[in-house]
Amino acid sequence: MTIRGKRNQQRMKKLTGAVLLVGGPANSADLRYATGYATVDPAVYVQHGARKWLLVPLLEKGRAQKEARRGVKVLTPFDLKLSRARRRRLADWILALAKAEKIKRFTVGAWCPAALVDCLREAGLRVRVSSLPMFPGRAVKTAREVALITEAQEAAVFALRCATAFLRRTRISRDGWLLMRGKKVTSEDVRRLIDHALLDRGCLGTGTIAACGAQGADPHERGSGPLRAGQPIVLDIFPQNLASGYWGDLSRTVVRGKANRRVRAIHRAVRTAQRLALRKIRAGVSAERVHHVASSALERAGFVTRIKGERPEGFIHSLGHGVGLEIHEAPGVGPAKERLRAGNVITVEPGLYYGGLGGMRIEDTVLVTRTGYRLLARAPEQLEL
Repeated sequence: MTIRGKRNQQRMKKLTGAVLLVGGPANSADLRYATGYATVDPAVYVQHGARKWLLVPLLEKGRAQKEARRGVKVLTPFDLKLSRARRRRLADWILALAKAEKIKRFTVGAWCPAALVDCLREAGLRVRVSSLPMFPGRAVKTAREVALITEAQEAAVFALRCATAFLRRTRISRDGWLLMRGKKVTSEDVRRLIDHALLDRGCLGTGTIAACGAQGADPHERGSGPLRAGQPIVLDIFPQNLASGYWGDLSRTVVRGKANRRVRAIHRAVRTAQRLALRKIRAGVSAERVHHVASSALERAGFVTRIKGERPEGFIHSLGHGVGLEIHEAPGVGPAKERLRAGNVITVEPGLYYGGLGGMRIEDTVLVTRTGYRLLARAPEQLEL
């Protein structure tokens, strides 16, 4: 058994009663990890000792049986002999299985619907809500998982190259707007191009960012309206592979035309901070240490994090996060005591943000190894286009 398998097994032994997962298309990472099944409609996973069940709607049974891992038994409301009125309620699916298998207690994750927990408790079952990860082993990726994340990351690099090539072809008007065929180029145009490129690579772009100038001062601002020359454009691309469900994550900041001295200095500082942080990555190092290396480098370059007025500025977020079946998952790479482990896949994304000027972020996704890190996909770092 692998180290990750042992960690998951040890965690399961600590849980009270049967493990219960409820997932839909938007929150099914644990369920997909446990079963291999990609949900379309809400589904239920129950693990009681060595026995595992996946409960799905009748129309999903065939696909679920093909996708489910060995040892997972697929059931539908019809298999549970539920009446027509009870077939639509997930709680009734669970109650029927609990009765058939004599399960009295469940442990659920923090994201389990409260209404469902109440319903199970009202029916006499004991339900414990755990704030701990149900599958801590998810944070350590297998070679196959690393390959799937790399595939998504390579799609992000492809989309970035398409976007920067498009921006290079724009013409700069006398008053500083970016033009294509006489029309102003917008953030929406760039996002549309990126998302189409991702689809060409079998990935879905959700929340793609193309934020120009002052808009980039908010790290999660997607951007809107016409783009201007000489201003930083934050491009943040995080595709999910439609077949595997695994994500990639990549950011670059570019300027069409000539960047001013301050923008060039900020870019240089962020690039240096990322490189210094990358040098510290290896199994056993604390995430806090890696974050501190980046933040200290930015401060030494003269970019202090502070509150100006009512707005934070400088390096206002953590250095990174884990990537896998979720775009943000363990381990966090910030001011925390958690130590990195070989097999973690994390982002390294220092950034600086200033009202009026905008944002500057450089982000890559890497695999933590015993002695260092491995970049999953190489992307251009040029500031000026």
